Amino acid sequence: MEAEKLESWFSLRVTRCEGPQPTMAVVTHEDVTTERRAHSRERALLTERSARAAAEAANRAKSEFLATLSHELRTPLNAIAGYAQLLEMGVRGEVTTQQREDLHRILRSEQHLLGLINELLNVARLERGEVEVEVSRVKLSESAREVVELMEPQAAGKSLAVTVDCPTRDLVALADPDKVRQIMLNLLTNAVKFTPPGGTIRIVCTSDDRSVFVDVHDTGIGIPYEKQTAVFEPFVQIQRGSGSPSEGIGLGLAISRGLARALGGDLTLRSVPHKGSTFELSLPRATRRLA
Repeated sequence: MEAEKLESWFSLRVTRCEGPQPTMAVVTHEDVTTERRAHSRERALLTERSARAAAEAANRAKSEFLATLSHELRTPLNAIAGYAQLLEMGVRGEVTTQQREDLHRILRSEQHLLGLINELLNVARLERGEVEVEVSRVKLSESAREVVELMEPQAAGKSLAVTVDCPTRDLVALADPDKVRQIMLNLLTNAVKFTPPGGTIRIVCTSDDRSVFVDVHDTGIGIPYEKQTAVFEPFVQIQRGSGSPSEGIGLGLAISRGLARALGGDLTLRSVPHKGSTFELSLPRATRRLA
């Protein structure tokens, strides 16, 4: 067994002695190990504080940039939508069928870009801790069925079987209902997007004494273990399968986890490549039953 290496420091002082005898010197030493170690710890602490301050400043600068950029982009987008709507209404003259289809494409693109901008604003608010939360009792079965109805056309288009297993009683979260629906909608949207045609998606609600859980299971291609942490980082897109990268800028899961934690819960992932993924939303459980 190799001995632990210990470092010690000594301060040496050499004093010359004058006298009839040949010149001599007296060497004295003092153990300064404790002082040196304390100085090293203090220097390491200052370095750590400096690095943390620099990282926090960089995060603030990034958040401010995202917020400013998002607000600046809204003005031209609103103008594009406004003029497209005026043209569609015929205020500049009769609109042909082909022109009307082109205007619809312009408006859809404007809405898509506006959605991306809203995601940027949400990330900036989360990083600055400015998310407003209105806590109330949220019945998970109702929230789950609402988001399934919203995604039904997309799921039907891929022949996906979507099921909900959420008891209508007892499973009640203490959270913001709008934020819960946003998280669940993001999770279901991803499940539909990354599950091959003919696959299945299940939403399962469970609980323990303190928390309620919403698991969104899919039979998609899955996510490699080494990339499962990265999917929650802003602007990270994990390409699944051999197709091209999906639409979006990689903010949905980052926003969802940030919202979950702002509500006192969390969002985690379990995934097995080629077998599917499960995203689990946990939230504080309301104590009193809801009829």
